[in-house]
Amino acid sequence: MAAKRGKPKRIGIRDVAEATGLSITTVSHALSGKGQIAPDTRDRVRAAAERLGYRPDPVARGLVSGRTGILGLAVSHMAEGPWEGTYRPYYAAFSAGATMAAIERDYALVVLPGDPASGLWSRVPVDGLIIVDPVREDPLLLDCARRGLPVVTDGRPIDPGYDTVPTVESDLATGMRAILDHLWDSGGRSIALLSGAEADSYTMDCEDLYRRWCAERGTTARIEAPARDEEPAAAARRLLDSPTRPDAVHGLNETYGQALLVAARRLTLDIPGDVRLSVMSETAAPKDWDIPLTVLSLDAKRIGAEAASLLIDTLAGTSRRNPVVPCTVVPRDSTFAG
Repeated sequence: MAAKRGKPKRIGIRDVAEATGLSITTVSHALSGKGQIAPDTRDRVRAAAERLGYRPDPVARGLVSGRTGILGLAVSHMAEGPWEGTYRPYYAAFSAGATMAAIERDYALVVLPGDPASGLWSRVPVDGLIIVDPVREDPLLLDCARRGLPVVTDGRPIDPGYDTVPTVESDLATGMRAILDHLWDSGGRSIALLSGAEADSYTMDCEDLYRRWCAERGTTARIEAPARDEEPAAAARRLLDSPTRPDAVHGLNETYGQALLVAARRLTLDIPGDVRLSVMSETAAPKDWDIPLTVLSLDAKRIGAEAASLLIDTLAGTSRRNPVVPCTVVPRDSTFAG
């Protein structure tokens, strides 16, 4: 009968101390680089640790240092929406950038639900949190402030009292002007904005910049947005089925871009002959778009990387200016025929 296999023993710091004949304190200092330890003793301890297969216990190390080496990431305005909403290209690119930047600096990154009441929050200890698109009366910001948890946001918080929160922002002032100028230069004269119901700085700033641009051009601003419980496609149809249909529309995210395409096809509108379309997106032609849409890219991957780096610097007590990431217009078939 085969011997019953037990769980492999975890090699601890006590085992290294016994193997070297040194105290646990001396071994701990030798492995961590702390204390006044002779170089040959430090080398002997590390060689023994390597031979025995010793690996630091991250839980114990966290208890001593007060740090876990884990960063959290959550999308505020998706707290009440389906989890798959965070798979949008912007969030996917943002998460990829944040993860790579975290790993490069010896941190792990976990994506958490947007609702701090979720049981997952109590089971994943994080050193700090990246909040994407903080909303009005944001429960994540409130919870982190209560717990004293360091925070970095993608987009500034819109409630008072968070002026000192480190923030990464897109250069929307330049980006919105560039995409609206592009729609104008491609022949659009009645340019509308398909906005969202989210109360976050990205939505509010885009609407404000759009109104300013219309005032400068001497055109009438026209903003359409779905109601809280309304599908974006309904708002897009309402806009494109109007007797005073705009000849160009910019959508604030990929979902609105798809809604505009669906509405235009159902109304048998030619793109770009009847209506020119552009959208904020991180891809030029997602597989579910039947025509490549002109995009305003915010470079979400870089924003995510900047946010992770800014949070790590904040944890280290390093102060630096809030990064501002440039935007790029990528023209496609939806604004230029051929």
